[in-house]
Amino acid sequence: MAQDNYKIQRAYADDEEIHLGPLWTNIKQSFRYVFRKWYILLIWIAIFGGLGLFYAWWYGLKYISTASFAIQGQSASSGLLSSSLSLANSLGLSGSVGKGGGGFDNRFFASLIQTRKVIKESLMQEGVVDGKLDLMANHYIDLYRWRNGGLISKGWNDDPKLKNFKFTPKPLEQLTRLEDSILNVIYQSIIDNNLTMEYDESSPFNTATFVTRNHDYSMNMMKHMVDKSANYFMEDVYYLNRQNLGVADQRVDSLGKALKNLDYRVAHLQDVTNNLIRQKGMLGTTAAARDRDLLNQQYSAAVNNVELAKVTLLTTAPILQVIDDPRYSTQASFVSKTAAFIVGSFIGIFLGSIFLLVSKTVKDSNMKMQERQQIIQKNKEDIAAA
Repeated sequence: MAQDNYKIQRAYADDEEIHLGPLWTNIKQSFRYVFRKWYILLIWIAIFGGLGLFYAWWYGLKYISTASFAIQGQSASSGLLSSSLSLANSLGLSGSVGKGGGGFDNRFFASLIQTRKVIKESLMQEGVVDGKLDLMANHYIDLYRWRNGGLISKGWNDDPKLKNFKFTPKPLEQLTRLEDSILNVIYQSIIDNNLTMEYDESSPFNTATFVTRNHDYSMNMMKHMVDKSANYFMEDVYYLNRQNLGVADQRVDSLGKALKNLDYRVAHLQDVTNNLIRQKGMLGTTAAARDRDLLNQQYSAAVNNVELAKVTLLTTAPILQVIDDPRYSTQASFVSKTAAFIVGSFIGIFLGSIFLLVSKTVKDSNMKMQERQQIIQKNKEDIAAA
């Protein structure tokens, strides 16, 4: 019937069952084969252990100087700003001033610390490295042995233009073309090899690290760059705004003097025309009074603009808070030779074992293929003989 045609079949037959005995036997044979080839594993251990020691020697001893900082804008709650707002309100200025750094945030200073201006000015600062006081640019050249060169690089002393070259303290504007070119080379080397800037929008802090093989240089260079970044606003932007405010203040003073002269002129004309009966005699007084009113409006507008500019300048001044000072956050970094050799040895054992097992598998496969070909060839010969 139909039921006989739909019998439930077993998932596998008895001869298809998985036997763990042969699998375990193959695993033991593989381990025995690897142990028999211990001399090959020893070669792998020697190679990768040596590579670990070479890496530890190549890495050497490095000093990592870290500086963590955050930007905080001034708010309306500060005393100086509150007094300025009160003065502005008394002059007819309205509106509120909230928090803000005028665009000077963590992203701005994360980019600022990597600019040519900041790094070049830091390189032209003096610092003590290994007890020697010199410009940081000269210390960098000595630290990387650019004067004498190395096995694969040519030293500067072989070039007549660069032989005995040394920076002297001077502003960036007074650098020669050669000095500026060398500073650009040092700047690019610092960006590529030494300075790392970590910026994360979700984090309130920026972290800058400076890595060299000299403790004093890492600490001093990182300190100079942080100081230059912190003083950038006060030295450049704030100074420029103060100059503009100075011009505006002079304009206000000039308007005040002119207004005072007009007041004196109006008073003088009023005294002269006090007893006049004809109205034509009052034309000069009327014109002077009109000029005084116009100048008074200009004076009031100028005062309001100056006070508003002062308030705006205060609100755009950021505060750079240094959390980790480079003087106290410079640490040594190195790779232990013992740990490097142990790790390299384990890698050598692992890769060597894989190499031996793959070699054994390939060898067994070739032997089986040769046996199969021999059987086929023998069968052919038997058939031909029959």
